Amino acid sequence: MENRFKSLSILGFQERFPDDDACYEYLMKLKWEEGFVCPHCGHAKYCKSKRKYDRQCTRCRSAISPTSQTLFHKLKFPILKAFYIVYYVSTNIKGISGTELSMKLDLRQKTCWSFKQKVMRAMPSSGDNKIGDKAEVNETVLGGQEEVEKGPKNNKKKLVVFAIQKKGKDIKSIYRKVIKESSSKELGGFMRTTIENTPDIKTDKWLGYAPLSKEFVNLS
Repeated sequence: MENRFKSLSILGFQERFPDDDACYEYLMKLKWEEGFVCPHCGHAKYCKSKRKYDRQCTRCRSAISPTSQTLFHKLKFPILKAFYIVYYVSTNIKGISGTELSMKLDLRQKTCWSFKQKVMRAMPSSGDNKIGDKAEVNETVLGGQEEVEKGPKNNKKKLVVFAIQKKGKDIKSIYRKVIKESSSKELGGFMRTTIENTPDIKTDKWLGYAPLSKEFVNLS
């Protein structure tokens, strides 16, 4: 799902998802675009359920929600705000803190932080399609309540490296991986699985990238 958000600007996102109803309709389309199949009995016919967006199996009478088996199941805050968290997390290369999300969405910081972690765990890089055009690579620290537990005592933080490919001002594709350290070995291993060795690659000029210039000829 987060892959589909990457090509949207914030204005495009706001137009696509103006309210909770738009979010539920989007999930319905994703969940049942190839037809309804009851997860409990395998039956393929349904009728309307008591709740607006649920579908009820005509055989076992189970009510199936479009949020079931998704990040949004049993949310305790508006689904539109959850969609915004997915958008901000998946399009912000340097990460976004729970405090920032809290200010943007008028939610408790702990609520934003918890759901952000849920989103991060659900979006590992597939590595199926390497970036073959101009790429940007950067590493940052994510995880843990960074705005509360600062400094070396916070061992919940994770070092994450990102590789992004842009189309104009929008993000076309993005990969991420948790690494142990920002060494050329860790960074190179990530780059080999996500980026072709021919495109221009822009980095933050960290020393760990320097040994990789022989392999990635357009590294800067």
